[in-house]
Amino acid sequence: MAAKKRHRDLIKGWYPYTEEECKLYSELGFWKNVVVGDLLELNARRYPDKLAFADGDVEVTWTEVLQRARRIAIHLNRLGLNYGDFFLMDTVNNMYAMDLFLGISLLGAIPIMCLPRHRKLEISHHIQLHESKGIVVPVGQKFDYVGMVEEMKDDYPYLKIFLTQGDEAPEGWTSVKELLDWEIEKEYPPDFLEQFKPDPDDILVEHLSGGTTGVPKGIPRTHNDQICQWDYIGRVFGATDETVFLDMIPVLHNASMVGLYGPAIYRGATTIIGQSPRIFDNFKLIEKYRVTTVMLIPIQLTMWIDGKKKMEKYDLSSLRIVAGAAEKVRPELAKWFIDELGVRFVNVFGMAEGPCIITRWDDSEEVSINTIGKPIIIDPVAEFKLVDEENNEVPIGEVGEMISRGPITFKGYFRAEEENKKCFDEEGFLHSGDLMRLREDGRYVVEGRSKDMIKRAGENVYPAKVEDLIYKFDKIAYCAVVGMPDMILGEKLCAFIQPREGETLKPEDIINYLKEVGIAVYELPERIEFVEGWPLTPVNKINKRLLRAHITAKAYEEKAITKERAEEYLKQDKLTLEDILEGKVVIEFTGTPS
Repeated sequence: MAAKKRHRDLIKGWYPYTEEECKLYSELGFWKNVVVGDLLELNARRYPDKLAFADGDVEVTWTEVLQRARRIAIHLNRLGLNYGDFFLMDTVNNMYAMDLFLGISLLGAIPIMCLPRHRKLEISHHIQLHESKGIVVPVGQKFDYVGMVEEMKDDYPYLKIFLTQGDEAPEGWTSVKELLDWEIEKEYPPDFLEQFKPDPDDILVEHLSGGTTGVPKGIPRTHNDQICQWDYIGRVFGATDETVFLDMIPVLHNASMVGLYGPAIYRGATTIIGQSPRIFDNFKLIEKYRVTTVMLIPIQLTMWIDGKKKMEKYDLSSLRIVAGAAEKVRPELAKWFIDELGVRFVNVFGMAEGPCIITRWDDSEEVSINTIGKPIIIDPVAEFKLVDEENNEVPIGEVGEMISRGPITFKGYFRAEEENKKCFDEEGFLHSGDLMRLREDGRYVVEGRSKDMIKRAGENVYPAKVEDLIYKFDKIAYCAVVGMPDMILGEKLCAFIQPREGETLKPEDIINYLKEVGIAVYELPERIEFVEGWPLTPVNKINKRLLRAHITAKAYEEKAITKERAEEYLKQDKLTLEDILEGKVVIEFTGTPS
């Protein structure tokens, strides 16, 4: 049956762009009014035999990409997936993940992009929130994803399609390989998928963000706004159809789509998918495929530096651009890549919600290592502001919260009305919670965050979620989760815990409990500090500012971090390491919270 309604008519709890905004952004040329399927068809015509994707096991041309996507789409429809349906993806890095994403998009269905670190709390929530019709999970991993789904699937009668991302599948499941091996398109009319073709203003994908209420929030992004972002990211990188991207980031992560294979799809370029987290395996891919552009999160940047001696065994001379993403990159890391590899370093500050500020490939070294550059789109319609607590724009040089609206900023979290009221103001600006200042030259510098969010290895972790789960452990009286600086991860989690009177706990008791609950791996505290009392605010609340100060100073004294890293981290709380060590900042663990 042909789809007669658009997503905005069918999907409740989604906040689409207004018809006026759609018209404006299209007339100004930001939105191209094409869908991903159009780009695949264009690439298959222009570059039929050109390498589109490779993952170390398989190499696929643009002709084959389109063929595989169409085959997957027909199979999924045969299994019960239709236009406007949601499908939960929880996959690792390989070509099968790309086949599914592209096949789902041809149906006008919507993939929910979970990450391999998500567990039953996150997975079950989004199955229920979206009434997901299907799910795909990896097999052959340390964690039993199939077993996790088997335990919960009977609770969701609408969940009908069960796929494994691999060559094998248990009873009741189907492997992606099985779908690809069956040339089902030969049994259908050539124009069969036309009836499901999405509108450019329909949802292409739903990314996930960290959530303060216990679960990640859904971030719907349309074909138009995502393709616009792919276009402009490619421009910043100086990408062409000859660019070869290496994707070492999880392919379901926003940074991967927006910064790597999205721009490649838009320009008909090549994406090499790194299946292995081992950097030396990826050096081999760079050498083999003459990779020109790679995007890394800070932990990967550090791993590359640590692997310098082994790096010399490989020919990395094709590399032109290394981009740092997911969180603020320390200047010394960026400079190492410029000096040692002779590449251009691009600093990327982005959010799955859309706002993106980025240095350009031809910026000076000073700009590239000390700033995050300028907004990706320089135009009055793509609005970026820095505001104070009263929502007044701050002068150049002063710190303010970054807010934005425009053709790449989304309009609201999926079915999260209360959260949207907190994040969007009356003028429709998205408040990011990130503190920045604007230099005289128009470049932005990240100064910290206005909330307690922790960025661990590029992943956003909200302490309230972890605290809520810890408080469900009946032996806990009080707890507080804060960030602490780390030389490799950027930040990691420290949980301060006060057991109930008469209870004795060990760190492993807390960790094992959280694992049993099913918390995401990256949300597990790396450090547990047991206390008998608390530093308090004037209104008798736990003072997280002083907790961060305490654990930062302790990490420095233990020689886990450098003095420079400690000082940098303490800036967000307007404290100095010297004042803490000399006792000028009083931190007493004696109070009882109200």
